[in-house]
Amino acid sequence: MTKPLFAGIDAGSSATKCVLIDGDGAFVGSSVLASGLSYEEAAAGVLSQSLAEANATADDIEACIATGYGRDWVPGATRKLTEITCHARGAREWYPQVRNIIDIGGQDTKVIRLDATGQISDYRMNAKCAAGTGTFLESIAVKLGMTLPELDTLAAESESHTVINSYCTVFAGTEVLECIKSGKDPADIARGLFRSIASRLFEMIVSHDGPVAATGGVVAHCGSMRAALNEVLDDEVLLPPRPQFAGAYGAALMAREGSDVTVPTGGREAPPCGSSTRGSCKC
Repeated sequence: MTKPLFAGIDAGSSATKCVLIDGDGAFVGSSVLASGLSYEEAAAGVLSQSLAEANATADDIEACIATGYGRDWVPGATRKLTEITCHARGAREWYPQVRNIIDIGGQDTKVIRLDATGQISDYRMNAKCAAGTGTFLESIAVKLGMTLPELDTLAAESESHTVINSYCTVFAGTEVLECIKSGKDPADIARGLFRSIASRLFEMIVSHDGPVAATGGVVAHCGSMRAALNEVLDDEVLLPPRPQFAGAYGAALMAREGSDVTVPTGGREAPPCGSSTRGSCKC
């Protein structure tokens, strides 16, 4: 590999991702690993695997931007940017017309609003409660004695859904058990869990005009999550070719561009549990 490469490393709460692009912005290497107990080790691991795929060495990297929850622990990064900025950049590269970006992560959810020029104009983040995140789904799946992929498959069998009202992982788990006890169809319960997340995200969207794109590992691996978003938003949500890598891809693109884009001060964290209209979480 003789061309200079640009790296983006997204150290997420659950998974760490790396994307390598060349000077033309084309993917030449990528990798994902569980973040585990050390962001440094996970970042080094995904970078090593990505370089191997690109048949390159670390000396070929001209710039590297780190993003995500563990960005401060990514070794060798030349810059650090928030995942809000990087997800917006990655999603817009795939879909220049997008106006809202939904990112469902392991520990938080975000809705990012872009203006007509593609700049970030607002955002909402749920980071104080597991409700509406990948962890929410995984914890309920464990309570039901299954994996998240199995929960996804079960939900896809439903032709209806059971309403899950709780905005708290603990209370939602209890509500699910009550639904089972009352004899509700397990497939409808599973579908209801995905729909409950979609409903929370719907409330976080500032303005519903323009296309919506979804990023993150949950939408990448759970077809039922994508279906729930389409149903609740009453529109076809745009799914990038590699949604789990949107943040790392955006970081790599900005490394190539040497961008100085920053998150606007107008954004704010959404109330606990991801709702823009409900009160504080009681868990």
